[in-house]
Amino acid sequence: MGSKLAIQNPARVGPSDIFPGRQRSFPPRPAMAFLSTDVVIVGGGPVGSLIAYQLARFGCNPYLMEQDDKKTMPCYGRASTMWPRTIEILDQLHLAEPLMQIGTVTRNALHFRDGRRCTGGLMYGSRMDKLGDTFFKFSLHLRQRLTEEQFVQALEETGIEPHMRQRFEGFTLDEKSDDGYPITVRVRDLAKDEVFEIKTKYLIGADGGKSAVRSFAGIPFNGERTMHRWIRMDARVKTNMPNPRCLNSIDSKFHGQILWCPIDDGLTRIGYVFSQALLEKYGGVEGVTQEVAMKEAIQALAPFELEFLEVNWFTIYGIGQAIAETFTAHDRIFLAGDACHTHSSGSAQGLNTGVHDAVNLSWKLALNILNLGKKSLIDSYNEERRPCVEQVIDNDRVISTLISGQYPPRFQGRKEHPRDILTEWYTDVNIQLFTLGLGISYPASVLNSTASDPSAATIVPGERGPDVYLSTIGTGDQIRLHQILQNDAKFHIVVFAGNPKLSHAGLATLKRTLDAPTAFTRTFPARRVFRFTTLAAAAGNSAADVLGMPAFGGGRFYWDADGRAHGIYGVDETRGAIIVFRPDGWIGCVVALENVQDLGAYFGHLLVSQE
Repeated sequence: MGSKLAIQNPARVGPSDIFPGRQRSFPPRPAMAFLSTDVVIVGGGPVGSLIAYQLARFGCNPYLMEQDDKKTMPCYGRASTMWPRTIEILDQLHLAEPLMQIGTVTRNALHFRDGRRCTGGLMYGSRMDKLGDTFFKFSLHLRQRLTEEQFVQALEETGIEPHMRQRFEGFTLDEKSDDGYPITVRVRDLAKDEVFEIKTKYLIGADGGKSAVRSFAGIPFNGERTMHRWIRMDARVKTNMPNPRCLNSIDSKFHGQILWCPIDDGLTRIGYVFSQALLEKYGGVEGVTQEVAMKEAIQALAPFELEFLEVNWFTIYGIGQAIAETFTAHDRIFLAGDACHTHSSGSAQGLNTGVHDAVNLSWKLALNILNLGKKSLIDSYNEERRPCVEQVIDNDRVISTLISGQYPPRFQGRKEHPRDILTEWYTDVNIQLFTLGLGISYPASVLNSTASDPSAATIVPGERGPDVYLSTIGTGDQIRLHQILQNDAKFHIVVFAGNPKLSHAGLATLKRTLDAPTAFTRTFPARRVFRFTTLAAAAGNSAADVLGMPAFGGGRFYWDADGRAHGIYGVDETRGAIIVFRPDGWIGCVVALENVQDLGAYFGHLLVSQE
């Protein structure tokens, strides 16, 4: 856990507090008034800018700072792939469409060996049309800088500007502060070479693998480095490889498994293993120039031809995995993205995992800032995300080792070639769904409660809510459930009304309970924290005609005439059910229509009452 020095002594916290022996040196305080804000976010990459956008969207005042001037930096390399669940949750924040306009979509992946297609490679990216309960049956590829630009543009449209050329230089935490802003963040304006301070309620480190926030907070970063090195390059190329705008891979005798990923602007991301043989061939990493990287890529792709028209970027980097001991410290400091976990790009989990961090944290923190949520909400960030990231890292150790042509510890003694074991690994449906994000679930807790009516639906709290088409009143237009359940930091209370001719008794009980003075909706600021939606497994002229009453909770009403939504969620049409969706789209709670009062206890663990 983090050092307690910052709590016991509100003196400035510096590197010497975390690493004894380092000299502390701070310039004198500037003679100026304190700035104050709800949250200071350090790091203007995709994770930091996404957090800032969400907090601003939800009604908070974030301060986003970045030591580089992102607007003048070139567009190059780094993360480039988003999987279906990541695109889903960005879509619920109105961010997926602008990314799809400039990125490249792939629905298939081909794998080659000796110039022939064979089984293996990036199997989780193949035939994505088979994915059943998502409408994002594809992966999206674009360079990280372009993703950042879209997130920042969305942030600026909320009226919040990011602050470039500002470097985080430490913080103090005074728990006895009575002004509501217990953290003082020290910032250096690099353009003016001046230091100033910001008072804030919360501090978030989204500042990468060498996170200064993590270091100043005293959070250990445990992991390991390996001897494996990979080359990555973005280039405009010509090739006779079949279907070159698919997410392909190639088995190479000397270059491991080759990554071939189409990205934005007609470019292609090419990656391969920089083996010990290549290391010796070129006298170490220093001998690898862009020309060397191109030459080896041409050889790696054989017997397919490869011609480079231009190279925009290339890098060689070491492979390792690390994870922060905790993603939170002192209940007010949070880490997200690479600041709390790093791993290889073997299955493109870095950006995806960071986006999941950002989305999981932001709505919880926003409700807390707005005095609507209890501490249990922000505590759940570490409880949910860290075990999930541990699985990402455990998987990555296996994947990166097999791609590099070695045997991970769990497969020691196996006789097959590592590439064949990698094929076996990716054949596992659970591994595939977890990689695509669709299989990510969170454990039972007060947030993901199984305490009420587990038999009212087959969907389990903590699971992702599947997407399905519904129909609008009047026009009968198709609309996706996820389009209705937008992420605005409100819990979606979805009444699966069943077939009202059969479920009318439960619907009548639900109406009486919600109309009563003791209804849970009167306990909490309902308009701020709840949004009701009613779905009927029927069709007709209006909600009142079919239900015999208006839609519940003053919310919207949609037809599920073919019962598909009820079927996917496992709701009996003769009984109906209520399913609570968390703001981020995971399932929070399931209750029977006649037991809606149980939601009072559920929300009582999470939300601040107005009584």
